Amino acid sequence: MTFNSFGRGLAATALVLGFSGQSFAADVGEAMPARAAANSGQTTAVYRVYNHGLHVVDATADYTLTELGYGIRTTLHAGGLMSWFMRMDIQSMAQGHFDHYWVQPVSYESTGFSRGKHRSIVLHFADNMPHVVTLDPKEPDREAVPEAQLGHAMDTLSAMALLLENVRQTGKCDGNAQVFDGLRLSAMTSHGPFKADVPGSFGQKFKGPALRCDFVGQQEAGFIKDSSHLEVMKAPHPGAAWFQDIPGVGLTAVRVEFEHPKLGQMTAVLDHVPAVQP
Repeated sequence: MTFNSFGRGLAATALVLGFSGQSFAADVGEAMPARAAANSGQTTAVYRVYNHGLHVVDATADYTLTELGYGIRTTLHAGGLMSWFMRMDIQSMAQGHFDHYWVQPVSYESTGFSRGKHRSIVLHFADNMPHVVTLDPKEPDREAVPEAQLGHAMDTLSAMALLLENVRQTGKCDGNAQVFDGLRLSAMTSHGPFKADVPGSFGQKFKGPALRCDFVGQQEAGFIKDSSHLEVMKAPHPGAAWFQDIPGVGLTAVRVEFEHPKLGQMTAVLDHVPAVQP
């Protein structure tokens, strides 16, 4: 299995992670009571990720959201039995600013060991587009993303910050973004929220009524040349995230499900109550 692209996709969909503001809860007041105003300290959330019924990845997200900007770090390690057979350690970080219901990314970095090699991607943002500073190792078997398609594209973590900002301002998770991880360009859309109970499989600890946001990711550029999986990679891949209002934390993703184009259904479940530092 190839977990490098999975790791970046997982960060994009789910691991940034809490809707730590009261507007979302207030918008659906009869579903969940609004908590105190959002904290501006660092929140740390830990998730277990399953594929085909097996615990394959442990994921941690540390994030800070303020009125002016955001800082996010995600860490992925091989988990469960998978940790006996493969080595994976990927850390991704992003920083940026909020600007009139949009985000202005500043930098994105993803480094670590995956697929038998140490890998590094560094993006800097200028003139409303990403610029690749570091790509190591290069992937000559992959088509380059045309520069003309990168206008207003953002990194995976900034895309989630954009969703969170929209939620804080509107109480909804409707939105779309062009997402570039240094190799691939994808279109991401999200809709909701909808009232729904959290599914109970995979040792789900946070159960009961929740708010669900649905999302779809679809790769548009940066495909492997002559890939036998090209049609699958080009297809839209749906997912969903369930949010509950956790006292002292705020609205937090307690479960995320999404379809990986090669690995199939992936499920991330919140392991315990996130830690909040003032």
